[in-house]
Amino acid sequence: MQLTIVIPHYNLPDGLLQRCIESITALQIPHDEYEIIVVDDGSTNPPRQTIGTFNASNIRLIECPHACQGAARNKGMKEARGRYIQFVDADDTLRPGNALQQCLEKIRRDNPDILRFGYTECQGDKPCDKPYTKKVKFGNTISGAAYMERNNIGGMVWNCIIKNEFIIKRGIRFSTGIFHEDEEFCTAIYFHAQTIIKCDAPIYNYCIREGSTIYDNKKEATERRLADLLTVLEKTATLRAVTTLHSNSIQKRALQRKMATLVADIIYNNMKAGKGANHIHMLCTTRIATHKLYPIPDGRYGIKFKLFRLLANNKTGLRILQTIVSTLTKNHRK
Repeated sequence: MQLTIVIPHYNLPDGLLQRCIESITALQIPHDEYEIIVVDDGSTNPPRQTIGTFNASNIRLIECPHACQGAARNKGMKEARGRYIQFVDADDTLRPGNALQQCLEKIRRDNPDILRFGYTECQGDKPCDKPYTKKVKFGNTISGAAYMERNNIGGMVWNCIIKNEFIIKRGIRFSTGIFHEDEEFCTAIYFHAQTIIKCDAPIYNYCIREGSTIYDNKKEATERRLADLLTVLEKTATLRAVTTLHSNSIQKRALQRKMATLVADIIYNNMKAGKGANHIHMLCTTRIATHKLYPIPDGRYGIKFKLFRLLANNKTGLRILQTIVSTLTKNHRK
């Protein structure tokens, strides 16, 4: 079997999981080429009826106690029978056409650790007619570290297909019980991957949905996301520490870039949540500085990062940034 598609599910509105699975089965890939594993993370009403409507031997439901998305994905990886794994969020869809089939053909030919593909970004529960499209920006096969050194990889695990054997060999798993677990996972797979190839066509619809975990603006959820993002930074610093002796120069620069952008994300998200400059400065000069990541180290990461870094590295600049972010946030809400 070539591909296992892992779909974590937890208390989603009716119809979204059905829509997700239908978008995959509509691609008409032969059944013996792929399987779908839906891992229900302790929903109030597990989606047994939804899975039953498909009556397909290559679609399975696994029910687990609630332990957040990372644990659900780990369970799906453990049960996977495919040579490669693709993660699909249950409120997203795959795009129609033969792009995924093209990806599978490239995987057969090149046997990469990771295949990265483009995606479309949509608003609401239904894909829009003119979605924003994110393309993959590299040419020939490169290492994961080389890609991470040149790009902000983000915390999106659903925009790539990963070799199962590679994940097992490296012992890479999602942290459980935290948000932003995919930030840490993506950093690890790109750090270790020897070969990455791309598929030019976008195959994924990322559907921005109010009420989803990442867009939950309740105070408790916001505070937890802020704390967990800091935890991810510290876990990434641990990865740097344990791999220093056998890392090459590209891997070291790649981790440095990733951690620098994580620090910028932490500062920005704290500002967006309404935290004051004094609070953020204290956070930076204590927990973040412990890992030699504040002041934010310099790097050729683009003009926006350079300006952000110059302001964020002192208390006066943080106050200026706070005013800018506050104004942008208010304008966005209007």
